[in-house]
Amino acid sequence: MRSKASAKTRDKVLEAARALFNEQSTAAVSLDDIATAAKISPEDLAHHFREKQEIVRALFDQYWRALDGRWYPDKDPARNVAMMVRNLKDMTTLRWDFRFFQREMLLLLRADTRLRSAYEAVSERRFSEMRVFAQQLVLQDMVRVPRLPRTIDDLLMAVWLITEGWQAYLDLTGTPADQDQVGRLDDLLMVAIDPYLTDRGRELFEKLAQ
Repeated sequence: MRSKASAKTRDKVLEAARALFNEQSTAAVSLDDIATAAKISPEDLAHHFREKQEIVRALFDQYWRALDGRWYPDKDPARNVAMMVRNLKDMTTLRWDFRFFQREMLLLLRADTRLRSAYEAVSERRFSEMRVFAQQLVLQDMVRVPRLPRTIDDLLMAVWLITEGWQAYLDLTGTPADQDQVGRLDDLLMVAIDPYLTDRGRELFEKLAQ
C-alpha cells in the first residue's frame, strides 16, 4: 500500500507527464523531462515508473476511469437526459485534458500490446453501458431509433467516432491547441444526436444544456 507522500509524488509525475505529452508528444518527451517538470529526481521517478509506457498506461487508466459509472440509466427520463447532457460536456473537457491520446491513439496502441488490450476491454464495456443507456432513452420516448436497417448501435458508433477522432483531425488541420476549435466537438455531437431526439427529448435537452 502506497504512503500518502508516495501517492502524491506519483500524482505529480502523472500530471507533469500529461501536460508535457499534450504540449509536445509522447515520443518527444523523455523520462528526464518528466522528472524535471515534476521537480523530482530521475531516481525518484524510477521508484514509481521504470519506463514511459508505464506512465502512458497509468494516464490511460485515469482517462477512462473519469467517466466510470456515468452511464447507468435512471427510471426518471429527465434525470437521464440531464445525465446525457452532463456526460457529453464532461467528455469534451476530458478529451481536451488528455488530448495527446486522441492525437496518438493508433500509434500508442500499436506500440503497446498491454495498452491495446486495456483499450479494447474498456471500449467494449463502455459501449455496452452506452447501449443500455440509449435503449432506456428510447423506451422513455426521449430518443428515437434510426430507420432500419440502421440501429441504435450505429448512432452510438457515430457519436463514438466523432469524439475519438476530432482531436486527431484538428492535429492534421493545424489547430490542435485551439480550445475553441476543440469545443466545437459539442456542436458536432449535436449534429449527430439532434435528429434522433423526440420533441419531448429535445425540449428537455435544450433546457438542461443552457
